[in-house]
Amino acid sequence: MKKIEPIQSAKLAVSPGPFSTGVKANGFLFLSGQVGIDQFGKLADDFDLEVRQIFTNIDAILSEQMLTFENIVSITVYLKDMQNFKRLNDIYKTYFNGYYPARTCIAVLELPLAANVEMTITSLTNN
Repeated sequence: MKKIEPIQSAKLAVSPGPFSTGVKANGFLFLSGQVGIDQFGKLADDFDLEVRQIFTNIDAILSEQMLTFENIVSITVYLKDMQNFKRLNDIYKTYFNGYYPARTCIAVLELPLAANVEMTITSLTNN
């Protein structure tokens, strides 16, 4: 029997849509798409800052669940401009200590809130 537990984070802006920040189910944590907005709902004004804010948001959610980046098993990245792929990778690799989760990167036409990048993650939980 599956057990599903929606999660929210007090450290993030209120969700702009009808969805949970994430869902825990059967030993996994699935995070909804994260864009580079701070806890006040302000989008970072530069690609690099957006990526760093996304990782700050992911870290906040994981920490509240007693998890770390080492628990992440998969990341999907959505980029508005593939010209930013190298910049993404340069920042991305600083968040992982030689262990990289599986990853997919997809070019898209638009993203919510006019963001330049969005990420979803799947993480193992500790239960």
